[in-house]
Amino acid sequence: MERSGRKLKTTVAGDALYQCAREILKVMEKTDSIMEDISESCRGNLLLGASTIPGQYILPQYLKEFKDQYPNVNISMIVADTENIFAQVAERTLDIGVVGAKLQNRKVDCIQWTKDELVVLVPANHPLASKEQVEFRELLGEKWVFREKGSGTRMATEEILAQQGLGKDDLNIQMELGSTEAVVAAIEAEMGVALASSYVVQQWIRRERVVSLRIAGGVAARDIYVIYPKQRYRRKTVDNFLDFLRNSSNS
Repeated sequence: MERSGRKLKTTVAGDALYQCAREILKVMEKTDSIMEDISESCRGNLLLGASTIPGQYILPQYLKEFKDQYPNVNISMIVADTENIFAQVAERTLDIGVVGAKLQNRKVDCIQWTKDELVVLVPANHPLASKEQVEFRELLGEKWVFREKGSGTRMATEEILAQQGLGKDDLNIQMELGSTEAVVAAIEAEMGVALASSYVVQQWIRRERVVSLRIAGGVAARDIYVIYPKQRYRRKTVDNFLDFLRNSSNS
């Protein structure tokens, strides 16, 4: 860097070094891809990220099936909120992410993978608990428990509100919590109502304490997305997993 008045600008040598470094990274990525292509055992590493619902409730079975096909691939997965996973995929810290909302990011490619639906969780003694489904506007006077900012479920909830011409400030929000488990526990403690993934119902809903209700009109449907960095070359292991997810999609 060199100073010009109060500003710093890159020198000619610095520009040249930057361009060389970019070319070296491209060659390294291509080399990794070629070496994995010629490896009969399909050895490799796969760095995955997932938001809470995909990471805890959807992906585990798919990872088991993928490992059955590629037993020599070493898989690591972190679970964080959607914004965090998008950021790490954009910076190529992660090979692939699976998230519950789509964000605009020019460094990331995105495909719709599967479907989910948000349901209403209410305490079992709640006046609405005997219903199969509710209109969203029946819930406006309720106390609410929300997921934290950055959560895919939170983003989907805010989209539903927007469809109804409402915003977060139109609800009586009691608290914001950082995990699905904490939300279910708060509903069990009769602190209000919440929206949660239908996948939660299969593992967390205790009929004697918490009841799930569908929202009428199909307004609570959402997509689950697979995201990956925009790049010309990817390692064979990454391509294999992307192909596996595409072929297993039930969208």
